[in-house]
Amino acid sequence: MPSDMRIRVVQNVIMEMGIRPLSNAIGVNSKTVYKYKFGASCPTDETMMRILMVLKERYPTLFKRYIDELRDNFSIALDILPKLEAQPLATSGITVPKAEKLPRSIVPERKPVERAAEVTKFAIYRDLGVSNPSDRMKLAKILVIMQGMQTFTLSDITKKSSVPPDIVEKYADMLIKAGYVREISHNTYQIRTKIRL
Repeated sequence: MPSDMRIRVVQNVIMEMGIRPLSNAIGVNSKTVYKYKFGASCPTDETMMRILMVLKERYPTLFKRYIDELRDNFSIALDILPKLEAQPLATSGITVPKAEKLPRSIVPERKPVERAAEVTKFAIYRDLGVSNPSDRMKLAKILVIMQGMQTFTLSDITKKSSVPPDIVEKYADMLIKAGYVREISHNTYQIRTKIRL
């Protein structure tokens, strides 16, 4: 399960149950669950299995929704896979130790695969020059909410993150200038990069 989906799942379970009850149910320190809530940490495979067991038992409809989403994403990935295979190498039958010595007509041209780039939240902190732990926590909250929405306004982010509007605006402006977020229409934005939280 991708890390962005893990964060969404655990945040939904926290909204339904609360931090302490979930902490007790999965046997994880409540401080760690608190980090999950704000996207400052991501559940490990073992912890995620326990979270999914809780989700399946207590909230089967929500569990089914995430399983269906995973299945759909997997099907889409399988449909795309044949298009991404490198065909020229398989058909040429030529093996040469150093590719740079091949004549131009034989060297397969590499076409960039169109897909969203992926970056860690730590790379974003570094790019934006955010080093203070408190500021990083605020930015992490903002990033989690942005990534969980197809499109958003800054007021959406403010409401869902409880981060003051001026801070949201400041980080949104920084993210836009750094190329992580784009404005798709007046006051409506979209995240451009998949973020590993």
